[in-house]
Amino acid sequence: MELKRHFIMAPRCLATGFFVRGTGHFVIRQKENVKTALHCEIFWCVGGAGVIRWEGRRYAFRPGDVFYFPPGSLHDVTPEAPCLDYHWLSVDGPNAAVLFDSLGIGPGLTDAGVCPGELFGRLEEHLFDSVKESQLKALNVAFEILTRIVSPRPDRLSVMEQVKEFIDADFHRPELNVSGIAAHFHMHRVSLSRMFRRRFGISPVEYLSNCRIQAGMSLLSSTGLPVKEIAAQCGFASADYFTKVIRRASGLPPSLLR
Repeated sequence: MELKRHFIMAPRCLATGFFVRGTGHFVIRQKENVKTALHCEIFWCVGGAGVIRWEGRRYAFRPGDVFYFPPGSLHDVTPEAPCLDYHWLSVDGPNAAVLFDSLGIGPGLTDAGVCPGELFGRLEEHLFDSVKESQLKALNVAFEILTRIVSPRPDRLSVMEQVKEFIDADFHRPELNVSGIAAHFHMHRVSLSRMFRRRFGISPVEYLSNCRIQAGMSLLSSTGLPVKEIAAQCGFASADYFTKVIRRASGLPPSLLR
């Protein structure tokens, strides 16, 4: 059973060298049939994991990856458990391939960073309208998406580094857990946990817990705040649980850490 298969095709074709043919957002859990790219197409992975078979080779497809299929290329996509989440974009016209070549987007796999979901959303809105002006706006947004793939971003954080920064900033929220983090980054919790451990050598659950513990121990040693208030500031559901965790981590009760 498919989880999501949403797409929209342009209601008209612009008399330009290239134009946006369509866009979509798929979340799949079953292998897709072999298809032929009729136009220039890109798949941008949002979450989960999968394998793309193209030109007789298999490519791991992970969050942040972009795959470009030139016209006429055969391909199929197989999600890995539990699903694969990706946006796609199709560009048509006599000069569509020239556009990709001129931007330096070569056929195959590229590590492009976090998928700009908001741009794909804007693209879809413009494609709903058959007015020429809207179609030109769609082309403008598509161009921005394509330039995101190749724009040099030496300071760009990997997806897992963004997850780490997200935890650093929000660990104090008691409702924050791995499921919530995974949902925020449009990933399955199993995939997120595996990738986070591979990147940092620790699970996101352990890292979240360590952030709360370190913050709690710091406040205990540097302030006179009540234990209940410190527990709340550090994301613990109760003072009793905070005391239990601190004792387990340090071997001492909070009162002796002050």
